[in-house]
Amino acid sequence: MLRELWVYRTYIYENAIADLRNRYAGSLLGVLWNIIQPLFQILIFTFIFSEIMVARLPGIDSASAFATYLCAGILPWGAFTDTVLRGTNALVVNATYLKKLPVPEHIFIAQVVLSSFLLLSVSMILLLIVVLINGGMITSMWLLMVPLLMLFQLFGFGIALTFGVINVFFRDVGQFLGTLIQIWMWMTPIVYLKEIVPDYLQDIFLYNPAFWFIDSLHKIIVFSELPSLMHWIVMASVTIISLVTGSLVLKKLRSEIRDVL
Repeated sequence: MLRELWVYRTYIYENAIADLRNRYAGSLLGVLWNIIQPLFQILIFTFIFSEIMVARLPGIDSASAFATYLCAGILPWGAFTDTVLRGTNALVVNATYLKKLPVPEHIFIAQVVLSSFLLLSVSMILLLIVVLINGGMITSMWLLMVPLLMLFQLFGFGIALTFGVINVFFRDVGQFLGTLIQIWMWMTPIVYLKEIVPDYLQDIFLYNPAFWFIDSLHKIIVFSELPSLMHWIVMASVTIISLVTGSLVLKKLRSEIRDVL
C-alpha cells in the first residue's frame, strides 16, 4: 500500500487541491472560504468565551485560554471527522473512476485525508496567530503538533479505509458511522475538561483512542506541557493498528469491490 501511495503521490496531491477548490466552487470568494471559515470559527469562540460567557481554565489567567482549549480540540476533531466520514464514502462517490481507471482503491481515500490535513494546517496556523494576538505564549512545543496531527489523520485514514471498503457492500455503514462519530466526540474531552468528569468514569478515557490525541494537543497548545511517552506510544499504536486493519480488509475484499460498484 505504501508503494502505491508513493507512486500516485502527484495524483493524490492534485486531487486534494482540486477538492479544496471545489468545496466552494461558484461562490464569490471561492477558495478563500477555506481560510475565512476556520478563522471565523476561532474568532467566534474567542469572543463568546472571553467576553460574553467568560470561562476560565484552572491555573491560567488568560481570558482567552478556554477558547483556545476549545479550538485546540474542535479543529483537529473536525478534520478527523471529515477524513473518516468522507473517506468512508470515497469509494462509492468515485465509483465511476474506479470502474474506468486502474487506480488503487485507497488512493481515493488518501486524497480525502490529504485535503482534510491541508485545511487543518491552515486552521492551526490561524489559531496560532490568534493566540499570539491575544498575548498567548508560543513555544517550540508547537512544532510537535505536526507529527501529532499527522498521526491523528493517519488514524482516521485507517478507520476510513476499513469502513470505506465495507461501505461498498453495506451502504448503511456511512450513515451509522456519522451517528457513532457524534457519540464519540462527547465521550472525548473536547468541549469540556476531563477533570469535571466523576473520578470513577475518568478511567474510561484511557480506553478511548481519540482521548490521547486530543489530550496531547491540549497539553501542547494550552498548558505548554509535553505529552508523556505513554501518549506517544498509544497514539502510534492505535494508528498502526487502524492502518493494518484497513489494509487487511482491503486486501480481503479488493477483488469484489469494482464488481459491486
